[in-house]
Amino acid sequence: MSSYTKNMKTLQTILVEANAYLDLEAAEPSGTELTTRSSYANQAVWEATAVAQFREFQNVYTVNVSSSASISLPSNFREFMVAPQLLDSSGKWVPYEQIDPMEIYNKQSSDKYCYVLGNPASGYTAIFNNLTANSTLSIVYQRYPSGLATLTDVCELSDPQYVVEKVKSYVLQSRRDERFPQVDAMAEQKLKNMVGRSQKLPQGGSNQVRRTGAASYILS
Repeated sequence: MSSYTKNMKTLQTILVEANAYLDLEAAEPSGTELTTRSSYANQAVWEATAVAQFREFQNVYTVNVSSSASISLPSNFREFMVAPQLLDSSGKWVPYEQIDPMEIYNKQSSDKYCYVLGNPASGYTAIFNNLTANSTLSIVYQRYPSGLATLTDVCELSDPQYVVEKVKSYVLQSRRDERFPQVDAMAEQKLKNMVGRSQKLPQGGSNQVRRTGAASYILS
């Protein structure tokens, strides 16, 4: 059995493992507890993906460019992971840096750049400047989590035990249980470990997490 298969956990498995700790019964919760804890599991996944970009959520979108400078992005698009790349006639990949739309007034007509408009509800569109028609555009992007809608859905994070610990943490916090700080610290450590693994480069190096703010982790 591969390590990937052994590391897979369905929502049901996550809830049973959390329940074994919280209520001393290795069984699936029922009623409102099932609904609440399922929501906690989904919340944990979304909070993790808000902290860093994980390889599990990396997609590549390739499109043949016509004369249009406007590209509709996939419905699960969240953000670019790197600058979109255009394959020119010489066989070289040319990057189109992403800018804020307000920056277009400081650019030249010959500059190669792009910006994104839209939102999760209506969808996203990438606007490119100085695109070469009849060429190939490659977009590496981070997608949104698929979510844990049913008990048989599999957690997409590389370490689903983080979700188990986070569900326990949310429940203990709601109960004002004195074990909350310790369990929450365990969950946060697992998240840091996942972030660390996701930032490793192929040659074994590491870089800094992109996101900023109180929830970010910086690795040197």
